Amino acid sequence: MNCTTKSAAPYLALLFACSGHAAAFAQPSFAPNCADPFTQSEINMCARAEHEAADKAMTSIYDQLIGQLREQDRSYADLGPDYVGAEVLMEASQQTWSTSRSDFCSATGLTNYGGSMRPAVVATCFAMLARSRTEELRWLLE
Repeated sequence: MNCTTKSAAPYLALLFACSGHAAAFAQPSFAPNCADPFTQSEINMCARAEHEAADKAMTSIYDQLIGQLREQDRSYADLGPDYVGAEVLMEASQQTWSTSRSDFCSATGLTNYGGSMRPAVVATCFAMLARSRTEELRWLLE
């Protein structure tokens, strides 16, 4: 390195990164204020968190329902093939629903193609449909 360089910061950063001290340059993680998001970046992050929470709730109910249907199929097996298959049908239904949701929300996002709010629009769509699906699955569970 030339000692007459005006700024050594880029070289020091490279030195620290290569020596395993990259954490010294790491930025602290940013936690958005989802109660009152201010920037589009915060809105996008909060929408993503909402999507993830809605998917987690839906998956929990879905897993319970699959367990219930699996047990139902086992207990009805001796009645014949017309009385079993609920678990397989529900798995197929969920896969079809998931593909449909993805296509629908992606199309919705295209109305904001290239815009900074597109991620929030898509994530909000995913969350909304996951909450709706959760209620459908919950209805079957009861």
